[in-house]
Amino acid sequence: MDMDPQQGGQQRDQIANAMLDALYGPMLPQVKRILQQQPDAPQDAIGRVVAQLMLTTWQALSDQGSTVPPGVMIQAAMIAAQSVGEMAVKMGLLPEQGNGEPIEAGFMIALGQFGQATAQDMSPSQRARFRELIEGMREAKGRTQQGGGQAPAQRPQPQQAPRDPQGGA
Repeated sequence: MDMDPQQGGQQRDQIANAMLDALYGPMLPQVKRILQQQPDAPQDAIGRVVAQLMLTTWQALSDQGSTVPPGVMIQAAMIAAQSVGEMAVKMGLLPEQGNGEPIEAGFMIALGQFGQATAQDMSPSQRARFRELIEGMREAKGRTQQGGGQAPAQRPQPQQAPRDPQGGA
């Protein structure tokens, strides 16, 4: 239901590129201001910026009569959160090493803000899918923390088998 495996990567890239175009284009002065306003809580600033990117993208698609699958939106938001985190590093708000936790926390804050802002506009099935995906991320993080911080990439995840990013010609 979430996405066609053949088109999912393309959809994600299109949504992520739209977010990054806004981030590094018209939103750049506002993003810098938001990050500078919360130097002691960079995760809150990251969350606010990423939520705005998600909402702007969601609204633009909605205005065109389109929607985006929840999994695609979440993947694109992860890319945007990483980029906002890199901005925070360049601004000296996050360290160059060990900045994963505040970026991840900002991403989760963004998902919460996005969910609150779109609750009335989203179909029940979309809300349920977002909830499933968020719960899955929380469970995966909990397993990683219990495992002594082992890299999750070393543990195969059963859902990844059908997805082949090499499918292009």
